[in-house]
Amino acid sequence: MSDPNKFPAWIFEAIRKNLNELSPKSKEFFEKLIELFPHFDRAFLSIPATSDIGILKNFDLDEIQRHYGFESPHEFILLNICEQFHFYATYQVRELGLSLLSALGEGRFYVSAVTSRAMLEVVCVNYYTFRRVENQFKQCLEFLEAAAKTKSVVERSKLLNKYYQATYDIFSKVFDANLASSIDWPKYLLEKYNITMSVGEDEKKVHVNTAMKDLQEQSGLPLISVYAVLSEFVHPNVGSKMLVVNTKRAHDPLMDALKIGDNKDNSEAALFYIDHVSESMFYAWTLALTLFDRGQKLLSVLNSLVPSAAQKIVH
Repeated sequence: MSDPNKFPAWIFEAIRKNLNELSPKSKEFFEKLIELFPHFDRAFLSIPATSDIGILKNFDLDEIQRHYGFESPHEFILLNICEQFHFYATYQVRELGLSLLSALGEGRFYVSAVTSRAMLEVVCVNYYTFRRVENQFKQCLEFLEAAAKTKSVVERSKLLNKYYQATYDIFSKVFDANLASSIDWPKYLLEKYNITMSVGEDEKKVHVNTAMKDLQEQSGLPLISVYAVLSEFVHPNVGSKMLVVNTKRAHDPLMDALKIGDNKDNSEAALFYIDHVSESMFYAWTLALTLFDRGQKLLSVLNSLVPSAAQKIVH
C-alpha cells in the first residue's frame, strides 16, 4: 500500500499489519481509498479555511444591467449562482471530510459512519442538480454557436430566445438547489425570533433517494446498497451499537463481558469499520472529486462568456 499521507496513521498501520483479515473486496477498496486520499486532500481538506465570493441580492436583469454596465447580464447571473453552488458543495465536503478524518483518528467509528453517510448524501444530491445543469448548459452553447453562424435575422432571434430560456431554466435549477429546505423557514424564524422573511414560490427539494437512484443509474455504482449499509451503522440499530463496542470476551458460562466506548488504537474495531465502510467511502470521495472537477470546468466556461468587467466584480 502507498503512504497514507494525512490518513490516520494508526488505522493505516492496523490495516497494513492485518490486511489478510479483511475481505478481498474490502482490501481492494481500502487500497484504492488510500491511493485516492492525496487527491481528496488537495481538492477539499487542504484548501483555504474560508473563501470569499459575491452573492447577488436580487436577479433583476435591468438593475444588474444598469449597475454593472452589461449588454447582457444573463451569463454573469449564471456565473454568480453557479459559483455559489460550487463553493457550497466544496466546503460542505471539506467540513465533513475534516470531521471524518478527526473522528477516525480518535477511533470514534460511530461518528465516522454518520459523517460518511452525510457526505454521500451531499455529493449525490448536488450531483443530481449539477448533471442537469451541465447537460442544459451544453445545449445553451449549441444555441449560441448556431446563432453566431446563421445569416438569417429571424433564425438568429429564435436561437437567442432559446438560449436565454435555457439560461433561465439553469438558473431556476441552481436557485432551487441553493435554497431547498425541509422546514418552513419564514414560519420558523417568525415563531422563534419574530423575524419576518419574505419568499416567493416554495423551493423544490431533491430527495436523497431520488438523487441516489439517478446517480446509480448514470454511474453504475451500487450506491443504494452501500447507503443501506451506512444507514444501518447510523440509525439506532444493532449496527450502530457494534461501532461503540471496544472488546468482547467470555466472562462465565452465562455471560460475556463487553467493554464499550473509546476505540482509539483498537485494531479490531478499525478492521471491522474498514471492512464494512471502505467501499462507500471510496464512492463518496470519487464522486466528490469528479463533481469538483466538473464544477470547476463549468465555471471556467461561464467565466469566459462574461464580459471582462464582470470578471473583475466576481473575482
